[in-house]
Amino acid sequence: MLSKMNSSVPLAQCWYLRKHVPAGRKHREDDGVLHCTCRYCQRPIKSRGGKIWDLADGFDLDALAEAGRTRHFSVVDAVDDMVIARYPIDRDASDEEVAALLADICEKHEVEEAAGTIEVRLVQGQGGTRRLH
Repeated sequence: MLSKMNSSVPLAQCWYLRKHVPAGRKHREDDGVLHCTCRYCQRPIKSRGGKIWDLADGFDLDALAEAGRTRHFSVVDAVDDMVIARYPIDRDASDEEVAALLADICEKHEVEEAAGTIEVRLVQGQGGTRRLH
């Protein structure tokens, strides 16, 4: 892993690592999205939770999913930032049924054994995305 930017390399460190690092002053929008500048590539970046930063001018799949009318669980590979599976939640499901579905998903995808590389996120639809496990 690179610890410092090598000035002889024409590409920024975040291009190799696929991780943008915020630098400078951050500002938060009304919907809770944080905006900043990447330390390495100097491009505008944004984050929904302050943990994972993406290019601000890129396509935001989380925002698109939140604009939907249904809610679902998304199983995400946190290393590659890729959705592995989606599980719809019945509109009339009780909290207990949702909790049972979450437990089944975590067991099926072995989330506990993945040590943080696999996340289960609740996409509310017309609300917000929360990391649940």
